[in-house]
Amino acid sequence: MTVTAVQAAGVKVKTEFDRSANFSALRSYSWLPTPPYRTQVSPEAGDRFLAAEVIDTPFRTTVDQALAAKGLTPAPAGTTPDCFLVYYAAFGTTINANVLGEHYAYLTGWGAPQVGATPTTALRVLEQGTVVLDMLDRDKKVAIWRATATGAVDRDQTGQQRAKRLKEAVADMFKKFPPGK
Repeated sequence: MTVTAVQAAGVKVKTEFDRSANFSALRSYSWLPTPPYRTQVSPEAGDRFLAAEVIDTPFRTTVDQALAAKGLTPAPAGTTPDCFLVYYAAFGTTINANVLGEHYAYLTGWGAPQVGATPTTALRVLEQGTVVLDMLDRDKKVAIWRATATGAVDRDQTGQQRAKRLKEAVADMFKKFPPGK
């Protein structure tokens, strides 16, 4: 497997692929059912940001557009595709701690910390989301390509802002697709 990582729009994207896979033979694909989203919130909480119309439809549509630009099309009904796609989504919280004034290893040149000064600590609780997109070999049902996008979730974004960020992240996922040997 080969790994590539990029960062854009505050989303970290990483791709991996099987070097023995023949990506030039891929012309069609079909989506597999999406497993339930993983979250640290109770499923009964009814989080509107985890609804299919907020995540599933926009994500699949954006991936479909990216694949169309690469020459892949959805397989007609009743035919066997060249590969399968499935994605997984996970949402959770993380804590970002910043400490200023503790254990300085150097002096800045424009001032030194005061002796006996109390360090300042800032804690920030962040929501983080990760989407993993797998492309599976149709015969073996093993992943031949994987893209992972991880970033902070901003609940204050409008639908347009979320769509723009999603489009940028998916574009980064497919920036080097099909991968070279």
